Amino acid sequence: MIFRVALAVAFTLTPQSTVATHQHAVENNLRYFTVLKGQPDTGMSLAKQMSTLHVPAVSIAVLHEGKIEWTSAYGVTRNGGPPATPATLFNAASMSKPLTAVAVLKLAQDGRIHLDADINSYIKSWKVPENQFTAKHKVTVRELLSHTAGIASQNGEVDDPDKPIPTLVQMLEGKKPATTPPVRVTTEPGTKFAYSNGGYMILQLLIEDVTGKPFAQFMQQAVLTPLHMNDSTFETPLSPEHATHAATGYWSDGVKGIAPSHFIKPNLAAGGLWTTASDYAKFLLELQKEYAGTSHLILNQQTLRSMMQPGLGASETFRYGLGVRIGGAPSNRYFEHGGSGVFQSESIAYLQGDGVVILTSGGGGGALVDEIARSVAHVYHWPDFQPLERTTVIVNPARYADLVGTYDFIKVTQSGNKLMAEIPLGSESTELLPESETRYFLRDAPTTIVFTKTPSGKTTGLEFITNVVHLHRDKKK
Repeated sequence: MIFRVALAVAFTLTPQSTVATHQHAVENNLRYFTVLKGQPDTGMSLAKQMSTLHVPAVSIAVLHEGKIEWTSAYGVTRNGGPPATPATLFNAASMSKPLTAVAVLKLAQDGRIHLDADINSYIKSWKVPENQFTAKHKVTVRELLSHTAGIASQNGEVDDPDKPIPTLVQMLEGKKPATTPPVRVTTEPGTKFAYSNGGYMILQLLIEDVTGKPFAQFMQQAVLTPLHMNDSTFETPLSPEHATHAATGYWSDGVKGIAPSHFIKPNLAAGGLWTTASDYAKFLLELQKEYAGTSHLILNQQTLRSMMQPGLGASETFRYGLGVRIGGAPSNRYFEHGGSGVFQSESIAYLQGDGVVILTSGGGGGALVDEIARSVAHVYHWPDFQPLERTTVIVNPARYADLVGTYDFIKVTQSGNKLMAEIPLGSESTELLPESETRYFLRDAPTTIVFTKTPSGKTTGLEFITNVVHLHRDKKK
């Protein structure tokens, strides 16, 4: 997930700036989440960060003034393989959800379903089990779209085609060969936001039961073909033709990977899309046009605008519409969705302006897509997605010894004059920068750690704080 903080940045391009100038600037101005006050921040190169973060392949498409201004690909489709190109397919992970939402809204617009109806009135091959949480309020289509149906989240599992693949109903029931728990309502629908891949499994079933067509086939006919997303597909497994042009997905070390032909995601609605940056940019452009009322290839203006209404969310500034996250000032809204799994991705588009699509083949792609997005925001003068300025102080490294230890899922160590942390345990260690002797932050994440001490000065635990989470972690004995 990308984190955003508004901050004015002085960066001026001359009136004669060309597309090549924009692209070069983006490629060489990647930004950390934090700018250190009083220290120069000249930006980082994309090539260097790909190497540092173990990301074999990246594809970018930038939207500017109502068109795709430029697209480019970097790296290789697999370690030791051919160069990535703008036609290379990447798994979009959860960036699949906005397309699923548009397909569901199309069914509603055509009168085939009602958004506020009980989902069980439409699905046939499985039903949402009734329990105490659904006694007064049934799960609706709208709530599934907006992650407010009270359904706990499921992981976006990747299955091995050499082993039995679960059916959609087996995943919903949590029955073997499915490896995730059953999809169940765990809080009263409509009362809170809780991101849920399981909810989108139900929407996949809705589309199949209402249309009588396999999900991938309906998505091709209803969304991909009308938008000329000719290099995109929801098919699983990929056809040999598509697999030939797809990137291998890599885990965090950038070494262990999953070949496209072995990358199976049965939860297609939540994370099954394979696409290119330019194809996905076509989708964003169409939503911008439908919002403005200048196009209606899939949705009319009224339906599209209902999709973009901010509802519940993880914070006051981070709310979810119907299939997309909504942010920005009321006068300059943007819609956004990232993807996180083996592949890491990000898409951002202002309702009346610019946008970007960033696809990576994994590794440290989660950090990289955020850094690229901040570079695009920097170069194109966006009001959002700019770095946060923070101040560091000097702490005597001798004081770090009492802070070292394991705190639940965090391990704190000392390396020379630096305080380091594994967040979570077993991950690559990163430096903690001091704001005081007890308060530290990460350079490239919205994370603050505050160590708690006894009156005598002995460290007893820490507070782990992000923009959406504030947890207490005790030090292990």
